[in-house]
Amino acid sequence: MTADTKESFSWRLRVYPLIIIATLLGALVFAAVSYDVDDPASRLGGDYPSFYAAGSIVNSGEWGELYSPERQQAQQAGLIDDEGGFLYFSYPPFAAALYGLLALPGYQWSFLFHTILMMLALAGAVWALSPWLRNTGLPATALVVVALAFFPVLTAVAGGQNTALSILLFAVVARLDCDDRPVSAGLVAALLLFKPQYGVVIVPLVMVARRWRILAGWAMGAVALFAISTLLMGGNWLTDWWSQASLFRDTNAVANGANFVSMPGFLENLLGVGSQTAVLLGYGSAALLGARVAWLWWREPDTGALWRWALAAGAAMAVAPQTLFYDVGLLLLLLVALLPRWRRPVLVVAALAAVSWLQVVKPVLGWSPLGPISLGALVAAVVLRWPAEGVDSAT
Repeated sequence: MTADTKESFSWRLRVYPLIIIATLLGALVFAAVSYDVDDPASRLGGDYPSFYAAGSIVNSGEWGELYSPERQQAQQAGLIDDEGGFLYFSYPPFAAALYGLLALPGYQWSFLFHTILMMLALAGAVWALSPWLRNTGLPATALVVVALAFFPVLTAVAGGQNTALSILLFAVVARLDCDDRPVSAGLVAALLLFKPQYGVVIVPLVMVARRWRILAGWAMGAVALFAISTLLMGGNWLTDWWSQASLFRDTNAVANGANFVSMPGFLENLLGVGSQTAVLLGYGSAALLGARVAWLWWREPDTGALWRWALAAGAAMAVAPQTLFYDVGLLLLLLVALLPRWRRPVLVVAALAAVSWLQVVKPVLGWSPLGPISLGALVAAVVLRWPAEGVDSAT
């Protein structure tokens, strides 16, 4: 390859991703400008109405209504195309407070701002993972576009979900751990409690690995977030949250079961809501996977930071009761950790991105194809102990 050809190729890698990102943002701006809340045919934001409605409830000062199904349904009127239905908000109060800030402008502008924030979160994850991505030779904008090429990530960003934030937090934790800043890593890991089913996964892993300073940081962060939530909603907020979330569980299994990808959720949808066989197989397999990941953390505490935290992210996705397909995006951390194993990583990444689009056939199947695909890949990585020695090194 001549010097001129290399320069031309480098120029394309810098410019084309910017054009793609600008085009995506332009389409979102157009959708926001065209949106009319009073037009039943005008819909925007996928799952975002639940977050905006929760933020609106917070802004009204009626914290006691935050987890009320009736109030959430009323607040989402006109924002979703399911008359009489609603999208349940089940995040802790401190997360609701953040959505309160996002709910200050009109719905369409709030959604646009949220989408931009999630794209920035992806860019932040690329920055955090830069020590492991350096050998790709790709600029940050190109890597962001590569991430958006995966169907779960693109759908999450454009559909008002927060998968990109979860990816960012796990990536930052891995970077801080790699940089030998364990207390800071623990503090950031505590922020994963915005999805409690993810935040609690950290505790047994750092305990079996005897990473006490990470645990101390996590504990400080968790106490602070609990205190903030208590100040916002009162001392009974945890009871209210748990009782409403438990009641919502079966409803969610019926409404969104075809989108479940975790071991318990996928099997529950496949075998039927309330199936004892699904419970036994789903939670039994989740326990085995979690035990294997914990064993790797305990047995090999000095393996690369990204490998450990990629396993934690994958386990969080796989063992949670009702993980939706968006959060398969968490496996991007595992993909980055495995890049050095492959002779032709570009082809592998392109193939995996293409496979991720199989989710579009979900309505025909009645279940998410990303469930068995992602779980199979994760189990293979855990059982075969990928990567081998020396693969996960931040150089």
